[in-house]
Amino acid sequence: MEELGKALPGSEGFVDAEQNTNSTNNHNEFCLNCGTKLQDTFCHHCGQKDIPKRQTLGELWTNFISSFWSYEGKFFLTTKFLISKPGFLAVEYNSGKRESYYHPARMYVFISFVFFLFFSMSSNLDGVVESGARVELDKEDIAELKKDHPKLNIDSLFKIAPDDSSKNWLVPQTLLDSVNKLNKKKKSNVGFSLTDSKFKTFQQYDSAQNTLPEEKRDNWFERKLNMRNFELMKQYEDKDFGKEFGKAFLDNFSKVLFFLLPVFALLLKLLYIRRDYFYSEHLVFSIYYYNFFYLAGTLQILAGHLDHIAVFDWAGTLIGFWILFYLLFAMKRMYGQGWGKTILKFMIFGFLFTICIGIGFSISALFLLFAI
Repeated sequence: MEELGKALPGSEGFVDAEQNTNSTNNHNEFCLNCGTKLQDTFCHHCGQKDIPKRQTLGELWTNFISSFWSYEGKFFLTTKFLISKPGFLAVEYNSGKRESYYHPARMYVFISFVFFLFFSMSSNLDGVVESGARVELDKEDIAELKKDHPKLNIDSLFKIAPDDSSKNWLVPQTLLDSVNKLNKKKKSNVGFSLTDSKFKTFQQYDSAQNTLPEEKRDNWFERKLNMRNFELMKQYEDKDFGKEFGKAFLDNFSKVLFFLLPVFALLLKLLYIRRDYFYSEHLVFSIYYYNFFYLAGTLQILAGHLDHIAVFDWAGTLIGFWILFYLLFAMKRMYGQGWGKTILKFMIFGFLFTICIGIGFSISALFLLFAI
């Protein structure tokens, strides 16, 4: 949370307000921070501004407002260029022009936090049903429900459903959801298995392994996987393993993407090995792309939940296309090669990074299986 606080423009403005003053007069002979004799408005040793030792509430408030808008302007200017000019900010940063824009690392902390907050909220909202939602069912629909849920007494459940005629019913959506939940409880997760083991307990599996010749026994990893399989079967016997695992996987999603960030930069380094770029410069480019991805992803989530408004009907689709092709235009501006080479490297990069994503999420899933 401390890093998030540093990422917020408002908090930056408040810190700067303490070091700001409307007066251009010198206030102290020596720096209040390090004690060095002052030669100008800023200390040449530690960088602190020559400020009054004490500020009135009015001075602090005035300085805070001016500093806040200064940082807000920088933040929105950076956001504008991030969306509309792919690769521009990375070029500016690597050329030394950094004070005019919001720092990419701080922006990453802030935007990624907002994205995963909205992503988590969106996942929860998808399962929420409006309180008054009703579904019209006829006799054929009821027969289909009986077929899908043979172990449940559908007739007794639907006695509480209000009739709107002798044929059709307006059934509350919440009632249909409860039928599905009851059916899941009946089925249980006893059949869940990570392996194709025919044994019901690890003791049975272990005894069978001991009867086999040593060269035909399962290796260390297979034994560990079987052991974990039986532990999970017991742990989630009366729970929904898929739901619990999915939640843990989504919680780990941000970490996987973060650890793939240096891989993103490394692939660019390899693709442009003949170009005079440090790895750190590729990393700056990668951070800016991640910033764009999180920002565009947040806007797409918002557009998805506002699609009932006409103007947002097509917004999500447009944002999706811009996310897809943004990297191509960014690579063209950053590395300055022709369109032919840029498109080829864009395709190679996309293929390689997709493989890396698959490996990263597979490792994450395997880790979670042994951690949850």
